[in-house]
Amino acid sequence: MLKLGFCITGSFCSMDDMLIVMKELVKDYEIEVFLTPHVDTMDTRFYSSHDLKEKIKEVVKKELHTTIQEAEVYGPSKKLDAVLVYPCDASTMAKLDCGINDNGVTMLVKSSLRNNVPIVLGVFSNDILSNSGKNLFSLMNKKNFYFVPMYQDQYKKKPNSMIACHKKVSETLKCALKHEQYQPFLLGYKDRKS
Repeated sequence: MLKLGFCITGSFCSMDDMLIVMKELVKDYEIEVFLTPHVDTMDTRFYSSHDLKEKIKEVVKKELHTTIQEAEVYGPSKKLDAVLVYPCDASTMAKLDCGINDNGVTMLVKSSLRNNVPIVLGVFSNDILSNSGKNLFSLMNKKNFYFVPMYQDQYKKKPNSMIACHKKVSETLKCALKHEQYQPFLLGYKDRKS
């Protein structure tokens, strides 16, 4: 069974989507879960940190990784086949683009990139069509980064917002394992259902 690093960052409104994706992928991958400090500690209007972590553990049946030290060993000695950052918030995307390593998720990506492991980002951002767009397009031009197809989720209320389509994650991972970007990358609002 392929080994997948499943990283969760602080796009808190997308945690239900994340759990749907995790339940699907656990059938095909041996999953190790990595959390940013915000996901590990913050209570939000969507989930308390405790309740979210319990829901994740119900799916993967393993302890969760929360530190740089826990993530670092997955580069040299515990190589993964792929890394999925889902959801990937704009802050994490900017850090990855600039090579900033300050938490378990960014450490896992850095450790995995040195082994040419494909990194798949499922981006959720309210400003991807404005300020955060430069980081998205910069990462698209870097080796071993791949993206779950995206669509505008609320194009009238939030015209700069786009989110990853949870129905496209599995196919995106399959393509990334062959070092290919799943296409089409940009989806129309109606296309997200297929």
